[in-house]
Amino acid sequence: MDYPKNIPGVGLVNGGFVDENPVAGTPGSLIPAAWGNSVTQEILNAIKAAGLTPDESKTDQLANAIGALVDFTKLKNTPTTLAGYGITDAVGRLLAVRQFEAVGITLYMPNPRAKRIHVRLVGAGGSGGGCTPVPAGSQILGGGGGSGGYAQSLYDVTAQMSAGVPISLGAGGAVSNTTGLSGGGASFGPYMSVSGGGGGQRLALVVTGTSSGFIQGGVGGTVSGGNLCSARGVSGGFGMSNANWGLLSGCGAASAFDGGGPFTGSNTVGSAGIRGSGGSGACSVNASASVVSGAGGNAFCEIWEYE
Repeated sequence: MDYPKNIPGVGLVNGGFVDENPVAGTPGSLIPAAWGNSVTQEILNAIKAAGLTPDESKTDQLANAIGALVDFTKLKNTPTTLAGYGITDAVGRLLAVRQFEAVGITLYMPNPRAKRIHVRLVGAGGSGGGCTPVPAGSQILGGGGGSGGYAQSLYDVTAQMSAGVPISLGAGGAVSNTTGLSGGGASFGPYMSVSGGGGGQRLALVVTGTSSGFIQGGVGGTVSGGNLCSARGVSGGFGMSNANWGLLSGCGAASAFDGGGPFTGSNTVGSAGIRGSGGSGACSVNASASVVSGAGGNAFCEIWEYE
């Protein structure tokens, strides 16, 4: 679509329409019927493509059509085939974003107006490796906890979903003064599920003048069923020791919703993860007390509801 540049006598000035100027004696531009009809047809095509019936009394149909068609265009360019998941039409106006983070089972009841939902789900993170009291001349290193698996899916809201979908969310791995603990899994009814991240490992070292070492973090969680995204969790960071710069615990692995528990220095309690990320490990030379790791973040679910 463009201005009618190739029609003689239209009277465009600098490529656009102008009004008549009686003082200067210059005529206004003409709007040819063919051009006016083509503009109207362009708008009608967009309205019809969005599944709407043109109505001359309404002034918001083009805006509604654009809102419905933009997300559909993105879906058509998605390499994942969605037809097998019951997705039959464009995504409409966003109604609400709902977040679920209570550990246990919560029954999700879709908004009665919702036709489609975009579900994001992450498993719980593992806790880092912790430290018991350290024998003289030794040190203990803890790796970071792994993050939970992550999945995204787009679903049509079926009659079965309208009756309620159970969302199950596991707890993050608990703080530990030994090997870290795995996080719990998560599921969105029978449609998709993810596992939690693994706990960080720990390593006891006898210190010498040139001693160094490292210990791995927990593994990331796995996924089943995401039709837009199925991403394994990230492994936790390595705990490390070096004679030149001392001790560092392993950082907690990042999830799709949080960066993970940051690493800590010697004799410092680990940092907790949030929303599926791993807790950091701890490292210690403390002979009289344990130094615990950071807990993993609990599983989390977010649902975007569309008309």
